[in-house]
Amino acid sequence: MVKQFLSLLLLVLFSTAPLAASDPTAPLGWQTPSVKKTVTQRLPSLEGIICPEQDQCSVILNSQVVVPGEVISGYTLKAVDGEAVILQRGSRQWRLALYREDITTNE
Repeated sequence: MVKQFLSLLLLVLFSTAPLAASDPTAPLGWQTPSVKKTVTQRLPSLEGIICPEQDQCSVILNSQVVVPGEVISGYTLKAVDGEAVILQRGSRQWRLALYREDITTNE
C-alpha cells in the first residue's frame, strides 16, 4: 500500500513539473507570442572612387576596396561612375555621391 502511494505521489509530482514552468494565470492554450528581431545594416560610407584608365572602377566603402558586383554590409555595389555609386539591397537602391551635389558658390 505504501509503495502504491509513493509511486502515485511521484507520478503526480513529475507530471505537474512542466506546468510550473508556464504562467499559471494565462488562459488555457495561450502561448507567448514570438518576437522577430529586425537587423538593419547601416549604409556604407563612400570614402573614394578609383577609376584607372583601362580597368573598371573600384570604390572605397567603409575602408574596404569594392568592385561592382561585390557585397559589403549586405549592400551590393551595382554601378560606379566618376562621382557617385549605386548600392542595392533587395529591391531598393541608394545613390551615394562622393561630393555634395547641392554646393553653391558665392562669387
